[in-house]
Parts: sequence; structure tokens; C-alpha cells
Amino acid sequence: MSDSSRETANELKRYLNPLQVWALSFGCAVGWGAFVMPGTTFLPMAGPLGTSLGLILGAVVMFIIGINYHFLMNRYQDAGGTLTYTVKNLGYDHGFMSAWFLILVYVAIIWANASALALISKNLFGSTFQFGFYYQILGYDVYFGEILLSIAAVLVCGTICINAKRLAVWIQVVLALAMVLGIAIIVVAVGLKSGDSHAVPVPAFATDQGSSFKQLFCIIALSPWAFVGFESISNSTAGFKFSTSKSLPIMTIALLTSVFSYVALSQIAITSLPEGVTRWEQYTRNLGSFSGLKGLPTFYGAYSAAGDYGVKILGIAAFAGILTGLIGNFIAASRLMYSMSANRMLPAWFGVLGKDYTPKNALLFLMCISVLIPFLGRTAIGWIVDVNTIGAVIAYAYTSASAFLVARREKNTKIQITGIAGFIMSILFLVYFMLLYSDGMSTESYLILATWSILGFLCFRAVFERDRDRRFGKSTIVWIGLLFLIFLTSLLWVKRATDQMTAEVVGEIRSYYEEHDPAQGPIDVYETELYIENLLNKTDRRITNNIIIQMSLNIISLIIMFFIYSIIAKRERDAVIETTKANERSRSKTVFLSNMSHDIRTPMNAIFGYIDLAESEAKTYEELKEYLGKIRGASSHLMALINDILEMSRIESGKMELEAIPVDLSSTMDDLRDLFSSQMKEKKIEYSVDASGIKNEYVYCDKTRLNRVLLNLVSNAYKFTPEGGRVAVSVIEKPAKEPGNALYEISVKDNGIGMSKEFTERVFDAFEREVDSTISGIQGTGLGLSIVKNIVEMMGGTIEVTSEKDKGSEFVVNLELPLQTQEDILKAKESSAGNTEIMDFTGKIALLVDDMPINRKIAAKLLERNGFVVEQAENGQEAVEKVRESDPGYYDVVLMDIQMPLLNGYEATMAIRSLSDPLQSSIPVIAMTANAFYEDIKKAQEAGMDGHIAKPIDVKKMLLELSRILS
Repeated sequence: MSDSSRETANELKRYLNPLQVWALSFGCAVGWGAFVMPGTTFLPMAGPLGTSLGLILGAVVMFIIGINYHFLMNRYQDAGGTLTYTVKNLGYDHGFMSAWFLILVYVAIIWANASALALISKNLFGSTFQFGFYYQILGYDVYFGEILLSIAAVLVCGTICINAKRLAVWIQVVLALAMVLGIAIIVVAVGLKSGDSHAVPVPAFATDQGSSFKQLFCIIALSPWAFVGFESISNSTAGFKFSTSKSLPIMTIALLTSVFSYVALSQIAITSLPEGVTRWEQYTRNLGSFSGLKGLPTFYGAYSAAGDYGVKILGIAAFAGILTGLIGNFIAASRLMYSMSANRMLPAWFGVLGKDYTPKNALLFLMCISVLIPFLGRTAIGWIVDVNTIGAVIAYAYTSASAFLVARREKNTKIQITGIAGFIMSILFLVYFMLLYSDGMSTESYLILATWSILGFLCFRAVFERDRDRRFGKSTIVWIGLLFLIFLTSLLWVKRATDQMTAEVVGEIRSYYEEHDPAQGPIDVYETELYIENLLNKTDRRITNNIIIQMSLNIISLIIMFFIYSIIAKRERDAVIETTKANERSRSKTVFLSNMSHDIRTPMNAIFGYIDLAESEAKTYEELKEYLGKIRGASSHLMALINDILEMSRIESGKMELEAIPVDLSSTMDDLRDLFSSQMKEKKIEYSVDASGIKNEYVYCDKTRLNRVLLNLVSNAYKFTPEGGRVAVSVIEKPAKEPGNALYEISVKDNGIGMSKEFTERVFDAFEREVDSTISGIQGTGLGLSIVKNIVEMMGGTIEVTSEKDKGSEFVVNLELPLQTQEDILKAKESSAGNTEIMDFTGKIALLVDDMPINRKIAAKLLERNGFVVEQAENGQEAVEKVRESDPGYYDVVLMDIQMPLLNGYEATMAIRSLSDPLQSSIPVIAMTANAFYEDIKKAQEAGMDGHIAKPIDVKKMLLELSRILS
């Protein structure tokens, strides 16, 4: 289906009002079990008081789960429910796991309600539906008439859901109200009759099930089974015609009506006891010996309170409960399967929508497999109950974990707490049902769970094989967990089967001896049975302990295997990442070299061209001076290219360090204005630098790096702004978080050619240049902005860009800088004033040390032109010997290159500093080197040098440095 069609479908799905949503939630949570389980499970397990309290506390637990669902329903509104929440926050692997077990829950509830029709009809209507052929499964009779009844219910409910979804939900409303009303009427009838006679619920707790706390916990642990389905409305969120903020009140009301139904029916079950029975325990322990209404305590209580009318009213309520379970879970399961199809976890066939925008094919599939279940008879009910609980707690654990993750991102403390609580309780319930439940799950339930898990593996394999987008296979722990579940359930299945077989063998042996030993009296028989039962319990405990040990070893092995696999997978991922990065770097550098070949050859062509012109055509000094000026400009551009490459190399190798020195920001901005004014004027660009927003201009930072950032940004704006354009630089000071600091927002804005949205996302990547810039003839390495970003981040700041094609760009840098103290401000002003004067060097003797003759010749000429007497040395060793052999105080200064043979500049300086004569060892030594980074300056200082002059030589800077040291 196209996107537009899907959007239309989503609009038409909005058909549910709050009452209908309540009916779906309540109807899915309360079904056949509420009318049968009180007598068969709840009361024998915890007694009337324990059952009521346990169900209320269980509803509180489900309310916590409901809070997590409500939180996520307000953020993800579609048909996926738990699937969507898990996919969005834990990935597709976990999403598949959660959906696979949740779909089992909804389908199992459909099957259980369909199968329960035969059970309830038999007790209410006797043999009415016991016609046609019949057979037995595990001792239970299965009649063709009962099969037809169940199949008819499945087909009718499924057909209505397919062809009339609005009718289906209104039927759900009527049935849900009928169920609540029917139970309420019986409660009133029992209350009115209680004035005559009633069975006193004594004892309040079961006498043979351990402590009251244990009994309460057992009932609470059944809450996932008792209330499962209340959350099914999360799969219909896209159909709400109202705000999802109302989902929590609706689920709360559904839980309250569910608690009322369960508690009321549990108490009704013990309000009347059959003749000859004096205590409720005696009644519930021997239900198998009663038939008809007496075999269903809730219906017998209704009969005792209101006669045949009571049975009819409660019967209508029970059938309403079964049908709400069928309709509600058909809707929930089909929407979940639709969402699984949309996420490509199931074939696209399951996602086909009918004319009423219902998941038609998913519903057809559910109907087809559900009509087979009635052939298994009532035996299926027990298996399905156990499987339901396991699937529900897995879904609740995933939902709670997802809620916690979203809440943590949003810093929502309350939901983080409910998320953790819901996850922990779900895990406790899972462990309890799998290992600690006293009666344990049925043998068939373990086998069903193991089989379903294996089917999950097979289904995932098919999904994984067709996963072209590589969404699956990223979470190893999911599949190790599923593998562990298969191991555990298959092992427990073998244990339960062994227990059953052992009990049968022991029973046959006991029967044999009872028949062949007539001398045994009733007491002897009872003691023998008690002794055998104790032996069986002891054997069962020993087998259980052995299983726990075996599973512990399996878990340890799986954990070790998981870690080994994780290491292997990590290495493979790292190798893939490194390969990808290497390929990307290779591609980028290929592009870079291609651009550099052009960018370097351009200034070199200018240099050689103007040299040729100067040699062949220059007739006057003015012409020669013009050519030399052009050569200087081309050389400066070439130097900028080289600096970019070197700077990026330092950044990538992690060798760049920052030097925080006193800086006057206002002066820096003035220099920036002056530096570009003439260029901007020539290009007729309106250029402004506004530093009026600076309140505290004296700060500490790396001045060189800050200048680099500003120069690169303004240079970029200049290059990409056409004639008649506009470039504006501004600085605004803002309060900083740290005391003694200030936050400076620097903006460089132009109305030039701008950038495409795609390119702005990678504009700070190294070697990146938009194609248009090359086409237009604008030169650059593609490193400038990458260098800027790295420097800004090293300074603890941020840089952002906004740009629109053909409208211009704006770069905004935010830097938090420490403010200078008043004392440092005064010192900086004095130092600045002193550094502006160049002294007279006439008669000063300088020792110039460099292994390159051309470098020595150029430097010597520059020094001699400014009054120096220059002596030369070719390497560090020669320089040390010249100083040692000279008269103390002869040399005024040593200008030392760094990279030289025999002794490099650092070694030569240290050798001079170690000379015995103090006048010789204290001669000022200045590095004159192409090693021009801060780290190089620092290393020179550590070697004992007094100053640093970078190559290529800036004459003014050289003279200022010499003046500073020699004055």
C-alpha cells in the first residue's frame, strides 16, 4: 500500500470512543476464567480473604504496568503496541521477541475462550451439545456438538470483526456491560439472601498452602494471567477518536471492573455449599466429584441465591465474557500481526487491509487456526492458561524496559521508577511460574512453550534471511535468551513427564499391594500413601535441584559463549568500521589530492610566471616591484595551503595543544577588521565587525588558534560572497555558568552563494568541498572548516552553521573563556606597549645556524640590512664549537635552526647552556625554524631557548622578537 493510502487508512481507523476502548480492555481481561477459576484455582490456593486481597494487590501491580503502557501510548500511536515500543527503544531483535510471545498470548486467549464454551455449556445445559461422534483426549470426552458450538462462536466473532469493525466494538460494549451487570445482579441477590443463611468463609486462608504471605504472593503472581488483555488497547491507539492522555483512566476503570468481577465471583463461589459439605475447603478440594451446577461453584452460588434466574443471569454474563474475549483478542491479535507485517516480521499478506480498513488477512488466518483448537477439547484450556502467563510477563517486561529508556531520555523520574518496578516484577513472575510454582505448569505447557520458541527461531531465520536493510541480528543476547528458554522448558518438560510417569508407576504398585494384602487396615493404607507421597516429594525436590544445577552450568556456558561471541563480533564490527573509515579516508584524500593538485599548481604557476616576466620584461623598478608583489601574494596563498595541511595533521595525530595567554578580544576584532578591509573593498563587499557587545575584553585563550578560527571563517565568507555582497562579524558577551568566565557568541554572516542542506551536514568534515565551489573556481583545501571545528571543540566551545542555497550562510561560535585579573590586564598592557618598539641592532653580532645555504643567505641578508654583523654555522656541533672558542660576550645572540645534522637545534642549545663560562652559557638563543606550532615553541623553551621565530620569516615579527630578547 502506498504512503498516501496508508495515511488514509490511519485516518479511517479512528473510530473508537472511550466507552468502546473500556469494553475492549475489560472484555479482553475478563473471560471464561473469572467464572471457572475461583473454585478450581484461586480459593484452593489462598482462601476467600487471600484471593480477594491477592487480586486487589495484583491489580495494583497491573496498574503500574498500565502506567508504563499509558506513557508509551502517548508517544507511539499505531497498531504495534509492545512491538512498536520495543523496536523503537531496544531494536528489531527484541521487538520480534516481544511480538512473538504476545501474539501467542492473544491467540491463546481466543482458543481458551472457544474451548471453555463446551465446559460451561456442559455444566449449565447438561448433554444439550453432546451429540454426534465423540472421542477422548487425556480422559476428557470431546463431542461433535461441542466442537460445532466453539467453531460457530469463532467464525461468527471473526466474521463480524472482518466485515463490520464498528458493529464489532458496539457488540463488545453491550457484552461487557451485560457481563458487569449480570455479576452485579448476582452479588445483590447473594447479599439479600445472606440474611437467611450463608456459608461462613472460614478459614480466611487455605490451611494447607503455607503462610498467608505465600498464598497472597501466589495470587498476585497470577495477576498477569487474570488481567492480561487490559493492555490490548495499546494495539488500537491509532483508532482512538480522543486524546491518548485518557488511556490511563480508561485502563484504570477496566482494572477496577475486572477486580470487582474476579473478587465478586470468588466470594459467590463459597456462599453456598452442597449437601453434606461443611467447609469451603472440602468443597473446592473435591470439585471433581460433583457434576452439573455443583461442579461450578460460582453458578451453584448464583442458583442458591436466585434459583434458575440466577443461573440464567450468570450464564448470560459468562457467555458475554467468552464472546468479549473472542472479539477483543481477535482485534488485538490482528492489529499486532498487521504491525508485524509492516515491520517485515511477517509476510506482507498479513498486512492486507479489507474494505473497512481492518487487517482482513490476519483475521482470516486467526479464524482458520482457531477452528482447529476445539477438536482438542477441554484439555487445551489448562495448557493455554500456563502459556498465557509466560507470554504476558515477557511482553510486560519489554514494555516496562522501553518505558524506562524513554523516561530516562526525557528525565522523567516517575516513569523511570514504574519502568524499573514493572520490569523487576515481570521477571519475578516469570521465574516463579517457570521454576517455583508449587503445582508447576502442565507437561504439555512446557512442550508448547519450547515448540513455540523453536518456531520463533525458524520464523526469525526467514525474516533475517530477507532483511536487506540489516535491521535484525544486532542483539545476540535476545537469541541466547531464547535458546536458554528452549533448554529450560524442554528440560522441565522432561522433568514433569518423568514425575507423571513415576507417580503412575508408584500408584500402580500401591494398588497392587492394597489388592494383595487384605490384612492392611485403613490406617495402614493411609500411612503407606503418606510415606509414598513423601518419597515422591523428596524425589521431586532432588530432581529439581539437579535441574537447577544443570541449568546453572548451561547458563554459565551460555554466558561464556556470549562473551566470546561478543568479542568476535566486536572485532568484526571494528574491522568493518576501520575498513569503511579507511575507504572513506582514501576517497576523501583522493579528492583532496585532486583538489590540492589544482590549488598548489595555481599559486606555483603564478610564482613561476611572474618570475619569468620579471626576468624578461621588467624594465623599471616599479614593474619589478609589481611582479614581486604578485609573487608574494601567490606565496602567501601557498603558505596558507601548507599551514592547513600541517594543522590538520597535528589535529589528527592528537599533538595539538592549546596555550592560554592573555588576549584582548576588542583588539583582536580590530585586527580582524583591518586585515580584511582592503580585500573586501576591492571586491565591493560591505564588511562590518561589531565588537560593541563585548563587556569584558580581557580574557585567557590561545590567541593563535582563536585568530585561526576567525581568519578561516571570514576568509570563507569572503571567498563565497560575490561582488556587492555583505559580510558581517559580531561578538556578543553572555553570562557563563562558571564564575570568573564569560560566554562569547561570535557570528560570521554573509549573503553569498550558501550551501545545500545536504552539504551543511558534512561541511565540517575534512577534505569536503561542495562541487559548486570547484566549478566556480574558488580555491581551498577543504580543511579550513574542519580545522575550525576541531579548534573550537578543543577550546570547549561549539560551532553551528545555518545556510540556504543562494541566500548565504551564518557560522556561530560559542566560547566560554576565563576573564583576566586586573593585575594581568596591567601587565599585558605594559608588555604590549614594550613590544611595539624595534631597537637599533647596529654592531650586534649574531651567530646564524642553519644547514641549508639558501636559508642562511636569506636570513643573513635580512639581519645585515637591520644592522647585525652575521657569522654562520652549518650545524649544531659547529655552532657549539664557535661559541666555546669565542671570547665571552662576543656573540649577542644565536639564531638556531632545529632540524640539522650532527647536533639538532635542541641538542646544540643544551650543549651551549652547559658551557662552564657563564657569559657563554647565557647567550640568548632563538629558534629560527619551520617547526612553528605551540608544541614546538614549548619544546624550544624546555631545551633552554629564549625565543622563537617561525619560517617563512616575517621580518617585522623577527625584529620584534629580537628587540624583546636583546633589550
